[in-house]
Amino acid sequence: METLSIIQSIKSKMKMEFSAQVLAMFLLAFLPTYFGFTKELALIYYFFYSILFIFTSYYFSRFYFFYKICNTINVQNIQDVRSFYHELRLELANYKSFHYITTFIASGFGILYCYFNKVSIIPALNKMELLFPGQVNLFIVCLVFVLILFILTESAVSWSYRKQLKDLKSYITA
Repeated sequence: METLSIIQSIKSKMKMEFSAQVLAMFLLAFLPTYFGFTKELALIYYFFYSILFIFTSYYFSRFYFFYKICNTINVQNIQDVRSFYHELRLELANYKSFHYITTFIASGFGILYCYFNKVSIIPALNKMELLFPGQVNLFIVCLVFVLILFILTESAVSWSYRKQLKDLKSYITA
């Protein structure tokens, strides 16, 4: 059954992503020890890590419930497949929002890391001698950075499930 193989493919991707993210969260817990953060920086890191852990737990629970829905799909019923297709699109939108949240939490910690370690990009921006004052350069760099993160998040999630979405849509419209 073609639809069954598409759903099995989605489930296997979900398993791989879940395993990779659990492993990443586990490894992130030991980051301050590995890099030898100061106590103050480790405290701030674990504050951000706690927020990240709470969001991750919430999204993993949604992920798990959707994974369970995959087991109950009647592939013979076009309405069930159509409903699953729309649920998958909603879950992918949630998955993108999860990536946005984690990206900006990590960016927030990165900014604080630069602050505590006296890392500054403003002198480097001033050396670029652009036509704009230093604050505008900083704004442009931040804007480009956020835009790059947005594009990476959108393309990573869309690329991951693009084939399955396309196959399901062609099955539904056929």
